[in-house]
Amino acid sequence: MKLRWVAFWAMVVMAAAMLVTSALNELRRQRRMDELMEEKVEALRQAQDKLNRLRDRVEFFKTEEGQAWIARDKLNMAFGGEEIYKIEGEVPDDKKTATESK
Repeated sequence: MKLRWVAFWAMVVMAAAMLVTSALNELRRQRRMDELMEEKVEALRQAQDKLNRLRDRVEFFKTEEGQAWIARDKLNMAFGGEEIYKIEGEVPDDKKTATESK
């Protein structure tokens, strides 16, 4: 009779150990999935923000003001009748003065 109880309790302990191990593994897997989901959601949010900024830029460049900005910045153009001043002289080099002071 005692051997039967020993075998019974051994089986119960083994079953409990398997259930606990399985539950812990599932909790670890769930935690990892939550972390991955948060990373993906953050990456999606950043991509959406970047897309919105690019859409805003495209909408700005469709306007006359945006086209004028492109012409001035990228093509070095100016409006008719606009005065352009050219600054002559030597431009100080910050890196050069920093190395000379050593």
